[in-house]
Amino acid sequence: MDPLTRATLRAALDGAGLELASLEPVRPGGAVWRAVGPAGAWSVRWVPRREAAALAATAEWLDRLARAGVPAPRPWRARRSSSHLLPVADGVVLVTEWRRGTTVLELGWDEARAEALGALLARTHALDAGPPPAGARRYDGAWAEGAWTRLAIERSLTGTTPGERTTVRVGLQYAASVVERAWHGGPGGPIAMVHADAHAGNVLEIARASDRVELAWIDVDRAGLAPVGLDLALALLEHEDATGWAVVRGYRRWAAWGEGLEATRAPFGVLAMADNLAFLAAFEHERPFVERAWPTLVAACAALAAAARS
Repeated sequence: MDPLTRATLRAALDGAGLELASLEPVRPGGAVWRAVGPAGAWSVRWVPRREAAALAATAEWLDRLARAGVPAPRPWRARRSSSHLLPVADGVVLVTEWRRGTTVLELGWDEARAEALGALLARTHALDAGPPPAGARRYDGAWAEGAWTRLAIERSLTGTTPGERTTVRVGLQYAASVVERAWHGGPGGPIAMVHADAHAGNVLEIARASDRVELAWIDVDRAGLAPVGLDLALALLEHEDATGWAVVRGYRRWAAWGEGLEATRAPFGVLAMADNLAFLAAFEHERPFVERAWPTLVAACAALAAAARS
């Protein structure tokens, strides 16, 4: 595989018609870059060829969001090209506008921002512009059944008991069955393209008035098809009661919050928690947090299993 170097990437972008003054890596490994030129600033994301279909689906989704007026990074397309993707170094790149604003991670959640997040989620879920993009990542039953494997509990946590591990495994298996039913018309749907990573670092505050906040999506690396209830559970993961209810209020202004979403909130919440801990467990500095959060996951899975039996 050809290495992705600054020179290789810049030559490809120049050849496609994107005039640049600077090109700098944003993340280690050269997967995300910030490009600046006369036309503005751009985010440039490279993925290997095996991930090209999912990235193409994300680009199509972003284009639909832009045409619907939902604040998200607008994808750039090279002149005389029918694709948003550009082949580079045995992979492809997607160029999107670099949105201006301040992340909520820097500002902190308050009820106004949380309500704006709910509205942004609802507008995103309600997008109706034809069939779902082909090749999109799928948060389905198979993905949910892999939650235990991704968590890799035997390797990432110490001091856990066999009973605790059994409780979590059973809870995750039940939650996976709820996800699978949602894909076949059960509670928790409909199925839609979702952000799937709506935490404070991935939303920008782009406007604020005395009575209104507007947020925009950034970092859409995990976008894919899922029951909308799962996206809400992932988004609510970092919220306490006050801002959590504000998210729900904002959502209800744009879309229905029916019994199906409420009924799946607990199992989808368990999956959201496990997925988050699996991601964090890969980082040594996050291991203490993962171990502190483990009892919360055990308790949530125990409550879920008890509710399923009743």
